[in-house]
Amino acid sequence: MASADELKEEKRRLIEQSDQYRQALAGEFQNLKASTAWVPRTVGIVRATSPLIALAAPAIGFLLRRKKKNEPPKTDHKNGKSEKGMVAKALLLFEVFRKAKPFWDHFQRSRERRADNSRRTERPAIRQK
Repeated sequence: MASADELKEEKRRLIEQSDQYRQALAGEFQNLKASTAWVPRTVGIVRATSPLIALAAPAIGFLLRRKKKNEPPKTDHKNGKSEKGMVAKALLLFEVFRKAKPFWDHFQRSRERRADNSRRTERPAIRQK
């Protein structure tokens, strides 16, 4: 059987070792926190801009599309533009706006909620002063 002094020494050694491990873990958590500090801001930016990106993709594709080289432009001699082309563009714009409206509404509601939440959190801070 181990003597009382040996047990006390073992207990002291284990306590020191656990303190060292605790300090090492605290240091690692600090490193982890510092290395992932960018994540909340990036997620916020992505959430804020995702409706705009979703809206911009079809518009950019529409603007950057290329016309076929072999096909001559069809005009009805009305300022050099085809009436059929104008109607098609108007219908396309209507369809894009119809699909974009839910994104825009969601974007507006989320901005209003953030503004309300920031007002709620600011008021108690002002009252404490």
